[in-house]
Amino acid sequence: MRKLLTALILIGVGFALQGCGVKSSPEESCNFVQNSEQQRVSWSGSNTVIIYLDTSVPDVYHDAIKAAVATWNKNIGREVLKIGGITEGKNGPQQDGANVIYFLKTWEDDRSNEQARTTVYWAGTRIYEADIRVNERDFDFFWSDDTVQGRVDIESLILHELGHVLGLGHNSTAKSVMAKSLPSAFLRRDLTSDDLASIRCEY
Repeated sequence: MRKLLTALILIGVGFALQGCGVKSSPEESCNFVQNSEQQRVSWSGSNTVIIYLDTSVPDVYHDAIKAAVATWNKNIGREVLKIGGITEGKNGPQQDGANVIYFLKTWEDDRSNEQARTTVYWAGTRIYEADIRVNERDFDFFWSDDTVQGRVDIESLILHELGHVLGLGHNSTAKSVMAKSLPSAFLRRDLTSDDLASIRCEY
């Protein structure tokens, strides 16, 4: 079965100012992305992260996205993620102060194996923005308890991408929601013990 990779782009901005004094100590990664000083980056300490659905997101998948959000919130034990409503991202994904999920019919030819891509922006150890792009050009999706051959489960995919939004990187545990590849016609909607151990390092 062809393995389909989900990519994560992380962009760190805003470095520690020279002469600020104490240098921060390195931290265990816990499968989080780390900054240049080997500290985990996350929304930890922030209020609820509001995520908007672009008008490009098909209505039929809204509940699947809400289910993925609910899974993270339930396992973290508080409302760390929240759907804020519908928005029209006229200029597409960009650093604009809003966290948005997009379904795109245009995609780079040399990245046609990507099911989705999450871009995260941070300063120091704090994430301040993230966007999710779903590759609707090269993939077909489904949302039901019955798998569909040749299609990708959108809840499983969004659950993975929301893990990136929270600051998690990929891991090598096959059943983890943060595993690099998500086969078509496959459901991966529950956090594993590895996922729980990772997320609890920060949230």
